[in-house]
Amino acid sequence: MDAIAGLPARDRECSKPAVPPFPPCSSPRPRAEYPCVRCPAVGVFAGKLPMVSTREWAAAHGVCVDDRAPFVDVDGQETSRPARDVAIRTLILHCVAAVGYGVDPQLVIEWLQDQTLWEYVSPQEQAFLHAENRSPQVCCAAQWRQEAEWTLLWCLDRVESLGLPTHTCDTARLVNEIMPAPGDPVDAFVSSATLRSPEELLGEEDRTYNLHCYARQAYSAGNMPDDLMYDVLFQRHYAFEWLGGEDDWDDVQTDT
Repeated sequence: MDAIAGLPARDRECSKPAVPPFPPCSSPRPRAEYPCVRCPAVGVFAGKLPMVSTREWAAAHGVCVDDRAPFVDVDGQETSRPARDVAIRTLILHCVAAVGYGVDPQLVIEWLQDQTLWEYVSPQEQAFLHAENRSPQVCCAAQWRQEAEWTLLWCLDRVESLGLPTHTCDTARLVNEIMPAPGDPVDAFVSSATLRSPEELLGEEDRTYNLHCYARQAYSAGNMPDDLMYDVLFQRHYAFEWLGGEDDWDDVQTDT
């Protein structure tokens, strides 16, 4: 499994996928268990305006621009996923991204099986790992899963902050410091996992949801901030929706 150590530290082989033509954000979804404010159907930048930075754009919408989002009162509600499941999911995403970067999939499969994690790999992920041929587009999508992995590692308090989605995760730190070394047992990594408080998790999830909602509005209006990395934002939203929901990984929806 030593080949995983060759995963690139920063440079991605693929270009950032184009943002699909999303419709404007819908009305807030009812979430009675989480008394927080969701973005309205019409945003501040409804018309054509000069491009601004993500920080300025988010602030204009009343979205927190600090490294850490404010906590949200959850009235005792807990997340749907236990810390153990979140830790296992980060390991699987780590392996999927590694294969996207060109690591031998057979080595990855054998390691996952040896660590009794294969049953937690989703059907789509299993198909990707078993595929004889993978298109550049499919490998690119797998590489972006590192951003969902980074988000879940933040949920486990292994990453200090997420901040605004204007940069990719620190893959050098991800590979060299945070995740188990290639071929090593994962028991300690999984058993020591703990989640941040529900109030902190929902605060960041709420910010991510609102940013995604406003990003779809901005795209439709032609006002997407130049430094906003949509794929980072999408992966964060995907991770949070999985964390707070009950859908299997392949079935997660990122509706706004």
